[in-house]
Amino acid sequence: MPRWRDFTVDNAETVTWALIRRGAAAISERLLADVGLSPARWSLLLDRLGDLAPDPAAALEALEATEPRITDSNDRAMFWDKLRRVLNHHRQFPDAEWSLPAPVLDRLEAVYDRFAPTDSLNEVAWLFQQSVQLPNPSGAGWEAEQRDVETVRQQAAQAVYAKGGIAAVLSLAGLTGTAGYLGKALYDSGLSAPELDVLLEAAVRSDNARERDVAHGLIISIFRDRKEPWAAALIGKARAGSWSHTALQTILRALPIERWTWDQVASIGGEFETTYWRHAPVFSMSDDSEDVAYAIRKLISVGRARHALPLAGRGDKVHLPSDLLVEVLREAARQPFESDGDSNEATMFQHYVAEILELLDERNDIDRNALVALEWNYLRVLEHSRRPAKVLLRALSEQPSLFIEMLSAVYKASEESGVVDREPENAENARAVATQAYRLLEPWNRIPGTLDEGSIDGIVLEAWIKEARALAKAAGREDVADSRIGNMLSASPMGSDGNWPAEPVREVIDLFRSKPMIEGFQIGKGNRRGITTRMPGDGGELERQEAAKYRAWAKAITYDHPHTAKALDALAERYEWDARRHDEHAERLDWEP
Repeated sequence: MPRWRDFTVDNAETVTWALIRRGAAAISERLLADVGLSPARWSLLLDRLGDLAPDPAAALEALEATEPRITDSNDRAMFWDKLRRVLNHHRQFPDAEWSLPAPVLDRLEAVYDRFAPTDSLNEVAWLFQQSVQLPNPSGAGWEAEQRDVETVRQQAAQAVYAKGGIAAVLSLAGLTGTAGYLGKALYDSGLSAPELDVLLEAAVRSDNARERDVAHGLIISIFRDRKEPWAAALIGKARAGSWSHTALQTILRALPIERWTWDQVASIGGEFETTYWRHAPVFSMSDDSEDVAYAIRKLISVGRARHALPLAGRGDKVHLPSDLLVEVLREAARQPFESDGDSNEATMFQHYVAEILELLDERNDIDRNALVALEWNYLRVLEHSRRPAKVLLRALSEQPSLFIEMLSAVYKASEESGVVDREPENAENARAVATQAYRLLEPWNRIPGTLDEGSIDGIVLEAWIKEARALAKAAGREDVADSRIGNMLSASPMGSDGNWPAEPVREVIDLFRSKPMIEGFQIGKGNRRGITTRMPGDGGELERQEAAKYRAWAKAITYDHPHTAKALDALAERYEWDARRHDEHAERLDWEP
């Protein structure tokens, strides 16, 4: 039965260090009682071994007693792997406050040795994984540890080869996911040239992918010293001996990603060349512009334009023809997005697209219509990028017909207009276009007639609106067009007289006097305010400041532009209403205890 201590709120209990120590010891004792034979629980406990009270001794005794009771080979492998990681972690930082003392680590290492597999291949297979953590690291930094890993790998590979020959090496390859490290270790261990040749042929001609990985590591390592003549001889031997296309692909994919290798691939040609480029990596490539352009065209030809984007975006290192940059973007937009849920892939795709478009922005040999088409295709990608769809948005402000086309894709004709829209042949495609058009209209803030220095040509603005309204009326979308135009006009800069909006915008608002246009203008301006922050008791002071600003502007322009002034007064009234609402909320907070 549990024992309970008396507790009362009337007498505060004095918490002492002795009481805390007893509590920690009791918790540690419970943890050791519950850990049992579970590798998962022991893994968590070993991470906090130094936190157990009063010390790790009881845990070490429990672990030593547990080892003979773990009989499942997978469970023993999990214990072995975890202990190795713990030993590596603490021995890497022996002076750290949290690091376990050497005697404790020595006892852990003794248990680690007892968990080691009895099979000689399984005992060394972990050395040829991507990440290797030695149980006895040098503690002299990651570079020294990497050298230690290379040395241990060479010793293990040499021992396996000496004991069991090629058969043992290939068997070991099947136990590791990155057998290329095994091939490298065998070469670095000093095998003779004849031994390497026999081993390489056996591995490269294998039907097992992991065994071919050994060949991959061997080829990379041998090429480093013997260069192109050796590789050409190997390719010639493979072709003369009618080695399989898989073996040839293994050879060529292990060679440097450069023009010499590609020329060897091209000399074979046909489906073999297509297969090579379908799987060729795109990184670690030279900065030679001609080579990069060649690789991009090859990737496009096999349907890998998306994979070519990182190459095309290297504008600071290579100079590529503008037509090639346009082509790779055009082709990439047509290909389905292949993602395994990795958000970083989508982020990098956006980055490369924006980077290439920025390169094209600096060129003067680009057809503007080509940029408009690219921005339309990538509108969703550019929506929140550092490079918005500025050419397309500018075209919207220059071509009233494009504006009405986008408007008609999103909104139906009004009933009172009498215009009857034709049913789309492809409803799904129509929905996609409507979504895209809405995505374009939302950020539209370039006022027609805007000059490069920021001022607005009032004549151009008036003519644009007149044509847009005439087209909208013919399309049965006059009111929604006016509303959108008003929303766009709310992006106006300050006027030359220090009042808002700019004079050309005031002129068109007072000229057309459209209720939907004025309402859109007011809604757009309110939405452009963005978020606000305030202390809980501040009330509506920020809104009163906004209202006062609009009142002042309205008063300044009321005689020359009464309809614009009225719209500004309406905005001020809305802010004054918001101010009262915030005041009431702040007052209610004062009532609460």
